[in-house]
Amino acid sequence: MRRMIFIGLFVSLILATACISQDAGPSLATNPPPGASTGSFVPPDGSSIAIAFKTDEISTTSPEAKEQFIKGLTYSTQYARYNESLAFFNAALAIDRNFSEAWIAKGVALHNMKRYDEAIKNYDMALEINPDDAGAWSVKAITLRDWGKPTEAAESSRRATELYSGYQKAPVTPVQT
Repeated sequence: MRRMIFIGLFVSLILATACISQDAGPSLATNPPPGASTGSFVPPDGSSIAIAFKTDEISTTSPEAKEQFIKGLTYSTQYARYNESLAFFNAALAIDRNFSEAWIAKGVALHNMKRYDEAIKNYDMALEINPDDAGAWSVKAITLRDWGKPTEAAESSRRATELYSGYQKAPVTPVQT
């Protein structure tokens, strides 16, 4: 399964103007939830992760799960209302337990709430579904790093690099002897 998760790490700043690609339909940002701030969210200490998924690469076949997922992304990425986004991700997962992107997005929301142990459990659920998901390995590495687990973070980062050729270094030319 070839799909790409676009992940950006913004130290102390989430810079997100959209959480889904334009071909998903009308922007959900035109109707923010009551009380939502439309400005940037700057966490007081530590980093936050912003994610985006191409709508044509979302793995669920359930339109209901996809709808809940997109609502969760909107609350999380556009409005920095992570706790409220969890209800939407949980609703999507109640419909489709094999919806790996929902596990990842839920993990990212938990990371942004500094609930690192729970975030890791969600990434691990996504990796049980798709162990070759470089994006899941990448966000897991970021969360492990922020949680103060550099050895585990390096291993997850190595795995992400292994799986996604775009992260690979230039090939080493063998030396002739």
